[in-house]
Amino acid sequence: MLSVVLRQAPGFRFYFVLSDGKGDYGGGLREDGSLFCDPACPYKELMLRTLINKCMNDFVPSVTAGGDWGADLTRFGFVREEGSFRAAWEQLRLPHDCEGR
Repeated sequence: MLSVVLRQAPGFRFYFVLSDGKGDYGGGLREDGSLFCDPACPYKELMLRTLINKCMNDFVPSVTAGGDWGADLTRFGFVREEGSFRAAWEQLRLPHDCEGR
């Protein structure tokens, strides 16, 4: 069973810990506005959806992300800018597609 719990972590506006019974994987929004996910996390898209949902609910004005999420970030409203991806609050979205899954 998967669980996602909000925790506090230094250097993060918010931070979640995703547990699957075998391991714990962190992810959050850094103080600089960039999204982070533990590289070993096998559920990166789930963490991405969790973080984007929190950003949308908290009206975070702008978010950046690297391309290491294993998902097409443009589906979530991000635009490629200078080697990374950026989205303003009004651009963020949670796609409801299954794209071959």
